Amino acid sequence: MKLRNRLVAVVTGVTVVALAFSFVPLYILVRALETSDLDHALFRQATALAQHLPGTYAAGHPLDEGHADVPESIDPTPRYTAVYGPGHELETASESFDGRAPPSLEALGLRRPVPWDGVAVDLEVGDTRLRGVVMPTGDQGEALLYAVSKSTVEDDTATLFELLLAIFVFAVGATAVIARILGERLARDVHSVARVARLVAEGDLAARLGDPRTMGADETRALASDLDHMISRLDEVVSSQRRFISHAAHELRSPLASLRGELQLALRRDRTAEEYRAALTEMLSSVDALIALAEDLLRLARAQGGAPATRARARVADVVREAVRMARGHDDDRGVTITVPHALAEFPVEVRGAAADLARALRNLIDNAVVHSPPGGEVRIEVVVVESGVELAVVDQGPGIPVEDQPHIFTPFFRGAGGENQEGAGLGLAIARGLTEGSGGRLALDTRHTGGARMVLHLAFADPGSAP
Repeated sequence: MKLRNRLVAVVTGVTVVALAFSFVPLYILVRALETSDLDHALFRQATALAQHLPGTYAAGHPLDEGHADVPESIDPTPRYTAVYGPGHELETASESFDGRAPPSLEALGLRRPVPWDGVAVDLEVGDTRLRGVVMPTGDQGEALLYAVSKSTVEDDTATLFELLLAIFVFAVGATAVIARILGERLARDVHSVARVARLVAEGDLAARLGDPRTMGADETRALASDLDHMISRLDEVVSSQRRFISHAAHELRSPLASLRGELQLALRRDRTAEEYRAALTEMLSSVDALIALAEDLLRLARAQGGAPATRARARVADVVREAVRMARGHDDDRGVTITVPHALAEFPVEVRGAAADLARALRNLIDNAVVHSPPGGEVRIEVVVVESGVELAVVDQGPGIPVEDQPHIFTPFFRGAGGENQEGAGLGLAIARGLTEGSGGRLALDTRHTGGARMVLHLAFADPGSAP
């Protein structure tokens, strides 16, 4: 069943049940109250008549006609009276019965002596439905039947029934119409969401639901907003992946092209063993470049794999010491000095993360700082304890990072101005950020620092509240 039809059926069904459980007791209660009021009036009038009845009639002679005082009736209401003897047989009746008075009390359903306070009965005279009371008239076992037409009760309850029925039909119809309208709006919103989802599944990442205010309900508006946000994020991921593949192919092409050229040159003519050895040495350097690039791509893929933060822990001193050791060859080639705090060896603080990953991330920051430092310059490592953890800062004496390049420095393969002449594939900072975030930390550029670049690696304490 469609959502719209199901909603109409459920809401309409609930309305029908609720109205039925409300109107049926109301109708029964009003009818009972109307009948009770009539009974009270009949008991009062019958009691008064019964007190004056003995000795005022003769058996076989009709009773006097009269009118009853019926609640909520403006016009005079004829009364029906009859007297029954000790044997419960009819002795006399008013002319209003037209000779059709019940012949005995048993005909009225009374099988026992009439109680002193009387009893209410229902009866019919021809097509007229009556409500009456039977009262004892004395000590001889005689009884008086005092009845009037039930038309006032029946008319009132019939009017109430018609009114409740009209309200019931109108309420159920209005509920069905409103439920159908709401169902159509909800179904339309669902169909819009489904249509956009199908387009995205077919590869159209430009599909959007648009302004969420066009949706009917707050929930569908929130769903539309979340879906558009998800598609935008998916579009960014796919675009980033495409750029990554394009840049990776570009970076792989250069060493491959160089290796192919060296092979073609080596095969063009016969060479001496020394010449072949020199050619193989050049080829080996190209192969080493390919291997380094492949390892960087693998590290980046692992770092950006979205793995949860590790539960491992590492000493800050060990991380810094290992990172400096791995960067030694690079800084010696450029004549750059790496300085660390003198008291680092006695620094006992532990942070969250695997020591190897954190050392690799810090080493990438050091290598990047060495590359951008002038010959004979200095790269300084700072260790600062803050409220939530430890900050490892790498400071160089280079020209700094241009403002226009700062938002992109952690993007894979980004080199900035003059990047074609720079070393590496532009993966170092991206790998460093991925490894840091995978350890539950964060990496950022200190934009307030002047006189070079200052990269800050923030690591959380291994044990909360363990700050020295």
